[in-house]
Amino acid sequence: MTTPEANRICSLFGVRLPLLMGAITPKPALGVVVSDAGGLGCIEGISSPDKLRAQIREFRSLSDKPFSVNFPLAFGDRALVEARAKVALEERVPVVMTSAGSPKLLTATFQAEGIRVAHVVASVAHAEKAAEAGVDALIAEPTESGGYRGANEISMMVLIPAVARAVPELPLVAAGSVIDRAGWVAVMALGADGVQLGTRLVVTREGAEVFPDYMHQLVLAADDTSTMSATGATRPRVSKPELAERVLGNAKKRAQMGQVAALIHDVPSVAEVVEELFSGGPQHAEAITAALKRIEVDLRSS
Repeated sequence: MTTPEANRICSLFGVRLPLLMGAITPKPALGVVVSDAGGLGCIEGISSPDKLRAQIREFRSLSDKPFSVNFPLAFGDRALVEARAKVALEERVPVVMTSAGSPKLLTATFQAEGIRVAHVVASVAHAEKAAEAGVDALIAEPTESGGYRGANEISMMVLIPAVARAVPELPLVAAGSVIDRAGWVAVMALGADGVQLGTRLVVTREGAEVFPDYMHQLVLAADDTSTMSATGATRPRVSKPELAERVLGNAKKRAQMGQVAALIHDVPSVAEVVEELFSGGPQHAEAITAALKRIEVDLRSS
């Protein structure tokens, strides 16, 4: 009897499920819940070095599961980024996710201390540069995501298979566009080994304890989002000013979110999100396979 090939993301990061939490909050509480549910929780590494150290230690006081720290390399001056990285090295965090900058900057430094490095990419060119820098995994962030993709506007349907074909040797995580089982099955079919959730985790019962009320109001009301109304070179996806005006009476108080906000209409627990995402996936894929076989039969009989 043969055993199924191990999932590359699970093997790499030492987690039970190929689920990464996006860099959505520096507060450890939500990441702890994600890690305890079998995924890889995340601390957004945007705090001062001293505060980041405290956040890492708080995470460890609440959970013994693996977690990651995200480093947006272009945010803050070089000295600040390196000071934060020094904290991660001293605290020996298991995984680092780097984004918004050159993967050459810190990858070798982290890996020399046994820290796994995943780099966020928004194009095949970015992926190839990250592979050259020696990263352990890629996180492909398409235009639909709520994260920082710069000027790139490549959709998930194109970005995931393009990166998977260009750099097949590296484990690949799909970031953005997924909130449920159907999305997970779809990105696996496109070539992803794992999935990263951000917006979906914001709108959970545990997320409600971390994020301000207006975030949930905007996500639950969103039917469209925009990258054009965001400012700065990194151009995150945000709620449109007219949506904020309609929901909050304040066009300036917008929220960063993925396009999948249009699919979110409930506030489940993180455990319920994980259960829906990964349970029944084979049956879902089998139903799709059966439908494709029927089309194939019809094609052959025509």
